[in-house]
Amino acid sequence: MPSSQSLLTTRAGQFRDLYRELERYPAAFHSTPVIFCEGDSWFATPLAMNLLDWLVYPSPEDEAAGVPLFGAGGLFFRTERVGDLAIDMFSPRGVADLSDWYRDFAFDLVLLSGGGNDFVGDFLGQLFEGTTEMSVDAAFARVEASGRYDAVRASYHRLIEAFRAVKPQTPILAHSYDYPQRMGERAKFTLGNLGLAALFSHGIGPWIAPNIASALPRADDQREFAKAMIDGFVDKVLVPLRDDPASGRVFDFVDLRGTLPDPEFWADEMHPTSVGFAMLARVFRRQMRKKLSIKLGPPPDRDTLDG
Repeated sequence: MPSSQSLLTTRAGQFRDLYRELERYPAAFHSTPVIFCEGDSWFATPLAMNLLDWLVYPSPEDEAAGVPLFGAGGLFFRTERVGDLAIDMFSPRGVADLSDWYRDFAFDLVLLSGGGNDFVGDFLGQLFEGTTEMSVDAAFARVEASGRYDAVRASYHRLIEAFRAVKPQTPILAHSYDYPQRMGERAKFTLGNLGLAALFSHGIGPWIAPNIASALPRADDQREFAKAMIDGFVDKVLVPLRDDPASGRVFDFVDLRGTLPDPEFWADEMHPTSVGFAMLARVFRRQMRKKLSIKLGPPPDRDTLDG
């Protein structure tokens, strides 16, 4: 079996060292996309092979067949973290820090995963504290009136404009979330997904159901509410950014809604299983290929790679 065609890197020195080494081989450098990744747990969860893991590494079928996914492989700068909010990642200080890295390397594509955590957890707990039972429409209206969508969209816009100023032609690709199916289920830590640290933890979450239970006590209504919030994220954040004459020049998103309708593909209230993430990655990868079409092609000659 061939070795992995992609490189998983850390944020700091390792990425820089690998990048500088790759520059020594012009043919390999030309055919190897350099990808900037920032995001939340859909890119970072340790519970399974997450969405970004499946994009970094070739599928088992492609690996076995020796199919090059991204030329000679992809060099990924990864700075994602579990639990991050878009309003924090793309705050003025966050954008300044990310821009420093973005400016220093010839990135071919930016992948973003952010916004899901902004609408759950403490946000919902505070928004619905002391409420009594109401309709799904009324509950969603509270989210709309909170201004949260505006804040998340403004944060995304801040990052896009900063990155566009540095590299006006480099595409930025985000994604929607899919509709949760297992309302109220906690994330389960095991030796398999977290190692020995699992012995000291009982999991995390849930992030939605307990925080809206006073307003929406029934699971079906909670599920419908979560669906409305995700549709709102697409309609009020992602679509306006994509369709804006300025940000839309570089920004696009992958619509993942409806990909995982079966609860068996969900590990907990907000995160798919490894198999579920693999299914999402197949959808995501198609748009990545389009964005990287200029650099895609046959891998460079082995003799060239070996110098």
